[in-house]
Amino acid sequence: MNKNARLGLELIIVSLIFMGFKTLFDFKYAAQVGLVLCLIVITVLMKYRNTSWKDLGLKQPKPLWQAILLTVLCVISIGVIFNFVIQPLFPHGAHDINKGQAISLGEMLFQLFFIGILAAAIGEEMLFRGYLLNTLNEVFGKNLIGTTGAVFIQALIFAVLHSGIQGMISAGTIGLILGIFYVASNRNLPVVMVAHAVPDVLSIVSSYQSQQI
Repeated sequence: MNKNARLGLELIIVSLIFMGFKTLFDFKYAAQVGLVLCLIVITVLMKYRNTSWKDLGLKQPKPLWQAILLTVLCVISIGVIFNFVIQPLFPHGAHDINKGQAISLGEMLFQLFFIGILAAAIGEEMLFRGYLLNTLNEVFGKNLIGTTGAVFIQALIFAVLHSGIQGMISAGTIGLILGIFYVASNRNLPVVMVAHAVPDVLSIVSSYQSQQI
């Protein structure tokens, strides 16, 4: 089996695990559990091709000042697009991640740390920017066209996996921005992890505060 066929098979396996778990198990955090299972499987698969998460950018940013600058620019880019494009398109729901349902302080803290930071910011960046983008880049070729295609397709897949038009547009746009900054940061995952965490944490806190009014 050649390299592209092997990588394609990997993508199919990971997709079936994620979508299968999300489809077959109907509970609130099924997607997050499926995400963890995917990361475990990916870690095992990467061992067979002598690579690791460190090779995909899970390492200390160097130089640090450049990583901080790119993180700030990424957060600003997401904020500008979200507040001046997505929010006007969806004025009644762009910030409401709980769909109008009241949540307790404990639930908010759980969402903040385990969903917003661990699952979304860390887990999703490992899966989509770290694994998916790089795997697609390997298949398409490590050149400008191949990298551009990988960035756009991972953003499209990231969008499709979110529900509703608002969710798809928001996720696709953010996935595209994160993909661009991931490549611009010399494929450093902590940069996009922090940038991803900021809007998610703000959304969770905003959703909780809005029910207190």
